[in-house]
Amino acid sequence: MRGMRAALGGVGLVLIGVGAVSAQQPPEAVTKRAEPVVVTATRSEEPLEQIGASVTIVPEENFETFQYRTVEDALRTVPGVEVQRSGSLGKLSTVRIRGANPTQVQVLIDGVRVKSVTSGDFDFADLPLDDVERIEIVRGPQSTLYGADAIGGVINVITKRGRGAPTAWIDLEGGNYDTFRARAAASGALGPWNVSLGVSRLDFGGQFPNDEHDLTSVNGRVGYALPNAGEVALTARYSDGHRGIPFKTVFPDFAPRREQDDRFYLASLEWRQPWTEWYDNALRLSYVRSTLTFRDPDSQFETRSDIDTERREVDWLHHLNFGRIDTVTVGLEYREEEGTSKGTFSETTDTWAIFAQNELRLFERLFLTGGVRYDHNSAFGDATTGRVALSYLIQASDTRLKASWAEGFRAPTFNELFFPATFPPCPAFGNPNLKPEESESYDAGFEQYLWQRRVRLAATYFRNDFTNLIQSTLIDPVNFCFQARNVGKARTQGVETEASVAPLDGLLLTLAYTYTDTEDRTTGDPLRRFAPNRWAFTATWEPLPGLTLGAELLIVSSQFESPSVPRNDGYTVVNAAASYRLPWRWGPLSDVVLHLRVTNLFNEDYSEVRGFPALGTHVVAGLRAAF
Repeated sequence: MRGMRAALGGVGLVLIGVGAVSAQQPPEAVTKRAEPVVVTATRSEEPLEQIGASVTIVPEENFETFQYRTVEDALRTVPGVEVQRSGSLGKLSTVRIRGANPTQVQVLIDGVRVKSVTSGDFDFADLPLDDVERIEIVRGPQSTLYGADAIGGVINVITKRGRGAPTAWIDLEGGNYDTFRARAAASGALGPWNVSLGVSRLDFGGQFPNDEHDLTSVNGRVGYALPNAGEVALTARYSDGHRGIPFKTVFPDFAPRREQDDRFYLASLEWRQPWTEWYDNALRLSYVRSTLTFRDPDSQFETRSDIDTERREVDWLHHLNFGRIDTVTVGLEYREEEGTSKGTFSETTDTWAIFAQNELRLFERLFLTGGVRYDHNSAFGDATTGRVALSYLIQASDTRLKASWAEGFRAPTFNELFFPATFPPCPAFGNPNLKPEESESYDAGFEQYLWQRRVRLAATYFRNDFTNLIQSTLIDPVNFCFQARNVGKARTQGVETEASVAPLDGLLLTLAYTYTDTEDRTTGDPLRRFAPNRWAFTATWEPLPGLTLGAELLIVSSQFESPSVPRNDGYTVVNAAASYRLPWRWGPLSDVVLHLRVTNLFNEDYSEVRGFPALGTHVVAGLRAAF
């Protein structure tokens, strides 16, 4: 129980991107640094305090405290991040960061790109937290390390590896709206082998007719230890989802049988091998495929769409370590992408890239990172990006200063490059002459600890300037013809502020506030669907041994939609969670936990995306038993 309380005491601090410092620890222990290790920001393991980028880590402890079940739920309290779901569970869910739209945010699972080749975004609706160890969010451009589509930042979902003696657990839960979820997992290590496996099934009836969502997910990792601390590991993930798509509030009684089926496949084979103290490398082969089938049998033309995308990728990292002072990373990548829209187009592109990064550590307080990258794509040509970041520690006052400057780019999607004409008089919507969108960004901020690290304060200013934005452009007013063109410019800027305090043992309070100011420099309007003000309050408390309580308060201001459409109203939502670990054991059961989560506690009537009403009060309770 002491270990559980220690995790609870630090969970909120980790949530906003600092080390897990327990409110249960004695004062002398609290003052010790316990910085978590981050891999996404530099593509090598580095303590968070040595990184100049703005990074948030959402650990597994948070998933349990707040009873999160999907990655999107775990992202809603992260500063600078906007999660927008088009309706209830299972509907299209996308993420925006610092004024960058979903196509400008890179999404990874264990370092593997998973965004759609055709649309350019990623739908988080079918990504549960099964077998996930933590989520790393890096805000700001990361094109130097990850190439295209990392203008706004990178979200890396990192899955578990088997550790310790073999264990297993099963979790069953149910709730209103005909909700039922079953989950199971097993993990452990035996000799050189380590295994982690998770499976789940969700059935959700929905709040309207044709609002159901069903999802089956399987994921796992198998690793084998090699001599000299090397490892080869196979990671795989599969999901099969079905969703109804209602239009109750927009078009009453319209398209009552509109539906969509999604399948997702991921396989990754990775070999990591340190050869000497100064050199190690990592080679990864990955394959990602997604299929989407959309049907509307009640539309005028009995609409059906079948989209199949594939991505095959090889990346090879080399790390050169010159003592504790300098690390040079060189990466080589090759990627082939294929997109097919049945009856519309079928195209393939390939990309190869090389990048180099240097990390300097001086006087145990100054950390400098610089990098440059070159990409060549068979469709849009070349792109070169650079980045510089610094982190400076003032140890006497327990203060960290950070700043970064970076360039970024977004590749045109297959739809923007190849989609044919919608109507015969019009030319193709896709434009093979498109250039990548480009950005230049910088940020600067500080992080301050007080009261033996029971208090943390942080603030970061950011600014992004976008050029060559790809927009649907009216090119023939007579025939109403549109084509994708590089005609847009935009600017976003704002401030991310964070605070956390552990006033009592077992009690932790956190606050994240983000102000985002956006401007479309072509029209002068704000950018679509960005809330200027977002507040996220969280509280965790363990009043009794084994009993954990969590609460979230989310406040979002109204959002600009378009000059001809009213703004999407702001909203206030309260979520609550509780879990109780029974103090005794039954036979082979080593751990039994009762848990409860209530989302939208006060039944707020709101929409994260205008015209798609969010779910009302949703109560789910269950039991988890470990073996």
